[in-house]
Amino acid sequence: METLLTKKLDKTLIIGIGNNTRQDDGLGWCFLDALEKEGYNTDNLLYKYQLMVEDAETISYYDTVIFVDASKDNLKNGFSIEPLKASSKFEFTTHSVPPNQILNLCETVYHKTPKAFVIKIEGFKWNYKILLSKQAKLNLKKALLSFKKLSK
Repeated sequence: METLLTKKLDKTLIIGIGNNTRQDDGLGWCFLDALEKEGYNTDNLLYKYQLMVEDAETISYYDTVIFVDASKDNLKNGFSIEPLKASSKFEFTTHSVPPNQILNLCETVYHKTPKAFVIKIEGFKWNYKILLSKQAKLNLKKALLSFKKLSK
């Protein structure tokens, strides 16, 4: 049963993408861990190593979907929050599918168009180790603060 302290996400799904055994590649998961510790309802938090075609069905049940992932790009504030549009085409691979192609599949197959965003968090270290770099931790904190301001 839900407590009064639970922060509802209603029809919003947040997908953390990554691998916490590869240092900063775990930023997406750490973002979800932080939301969970702050009382966000865990039914709307999804941990993924990578996106797969099946995720198109999953997101079709939500009005809003937010993809959170580590980035090797040099990001102005150490993170970015951007609206995401479906790609104009879908290319199948057996490895992983980018978020904009998941949106394409959702629209094409399920005729649903959730509002979508991507949160990119700049990472620096990618070795086999369960530990975020100091700078990645700082970028994570900044991304979480910005997300919470926007979601009020």
